Amino acid sequence: PNQTNTLVAGADCQPQLLSIEAHVGTADAMNQGSFNPGDTPYFWFTITNTGPVDCTFNVGTSATFYSVTSGSDNVWSSKDCKGVTRTDYVITLMPNKPMSNPPTDWQRVRSSGSGCSITDGQPAVPAGGASYVLRAEVNGVISENTTQFVLN
Repeated sequence: PNQTNTLVAGADCQPQLLSIEAHVGTADAMNQGSFNPGDTPYFWFTITNTGPVDCTFNVGTSATFYSVTSGSDNVWSSKDCKGVTRTDYVITLMPNKPMSNPPTDWQRVRSSGSGCSITDGQPAVPAGGASYVLRAEVNGVISENTTQFVLN
């Protein structure tokens, strides 16, 4: 038998009705595609409920992760970050009203099982025109876009 899911306002969002876009840019959330030496890239995402009713979704640090790749090389993942307090933050998403989270900095280093920052002793990534791709994952939903950026 065919069954259709009934969308109830205030219920958990259905992942297929969410659109997530990864962004890279400045601390004040301005998109930027290249970074000079000494410039810090910042990551954030925009999430949009494409469904017809309000729904709730966890966008907290317990459910939000970023990854940086260069070709087939997995360069950095926020999942490797140690000592980070991971919390839930459940929000209500209204239909077709994009919401963004605050930008978070990337220290231009690799990550590994031992950490994701300079203080964890992680090595710097190549610059000099090196190209990278950012992806965001929020509560299991992966960003639809691939955001390419360059470190000069």
